[in-house]
Amino acid sequence: MVKAVFNNVKITAISTVVPEKSICLTDDPLLYDGNEKKIRRVIDSSGFLNRRVTESDVTSSDLCFEAAENLFRDTGMKRDDIDALLFVSYTPDYLMPATAYVLHKRLGLKNDCVVMDIPQACSGYVLGLYQSAMLLNGGCKKVLLLVGDAFGKFSDMFRNHTAPVFGDAGSASVVEYDETADPVYFNICSNGKDYDALMCKNGGFRNPPKPDMFYDDGTFKYEASMDGGRIFEFTIKEIAPHIKELFAFANIDKEKIDGFVFHQANKYIVQSIAQFLDIPVEKAPIGTLTEYGNQCGASIPCCLSDSFRADLQSKDMTLMLCGFGVGLSWASALIKTRKPYCSLLTNYKG
Repeated sequence: MVKAVFNNVKITAISTVVPEKSICLTDDPLLYDGNEKKIRRVIDSSGFLNRRVTESDVTSSDLCFEAAENLFRDTGMKRDDIDALLFVSYTPDYLMPATAYVLHKRLGLKNDCVVMDIPQACSGYVLGLYQSAMLLNGGCKKVLLLVGDAFGKFSDMFRNHTAPVFGDAGSASVVEYDETADPVYFNICSNGKDYDALMCKNGGFRNPPKPDMFYDDGTFKYEASMDGGRIFEFTIKEIAPHIKELFAFANIDKEKIDGFVFHQANKYIVQSIAQFLDIPVEKAPIGTLTEYGNQCGASIPCCLSDSFRADLQSKDMTLMLCGFGVGLSWASALIKTRKPYCSLLTNYKG
């Protein structure tokens, strides 16, 4: 594990964009062959009901681009003030170049700007903050952190393993250097031994595309494999102790935390972690996953916009952010906010 503390780091703005198209689990005719009792059981246990899905020609970078444009418009932030652009996603536009360069052009940012993709999913927002903190303590003044994924329209990826619960979203956060900011504490962990617990094997250079990897209409089969038992055991075993370690590292009592923003994996997992930590369930909201689905790396900023927006903009807050999943990777951050701009969840306009 890596424990780190950074000074001079402040989140000043957050914006999240979701597709307008909403799909309800009860509308999926292939799910459990339409067995209403089984579908209702899944909804009750997982908390998933609706999810937002992009149209076929819309990508995660489109959602993040619009979220960033909303921030420029709403905050008056100048594009030339951005010293670094990070795009965190498992659904890039191309194999080459990195999608961050495409966004760099679309957003009209200056040339003397650090630009990079970070291929991370469920823990991506916290890892993006971690990278942002390092950049800010290395000379950058403002980092534009874009985190998004668009797995939702590829519901067949996990058809044999789970109900179609993935939703699409794109987020933009401004993280900037501020000498008056409170310290930000991180706890970062990885377990590559279980890399195959959740993976998409085909389409990369290890298993390049072959004819049998395509449907009859020419669409590539984005087939994924997931060992649900290993994933569940990992989250129940590792996450609560991981967060307790961060409490100790930051020398803070859990009662001082105003909100716990967990990756919206499913209701049972989030509430189980809250129970192990002995925290009130109202401090760890799950409404985002019910209405928007599992949004991978974007679930944390989406939860901030959906469940914490009013409080974020009206008072200083101490928040625990925690993402966990693909990798296996799990990462937590303890951060104090000072009334950042936080947009309403906005439908993608294109």
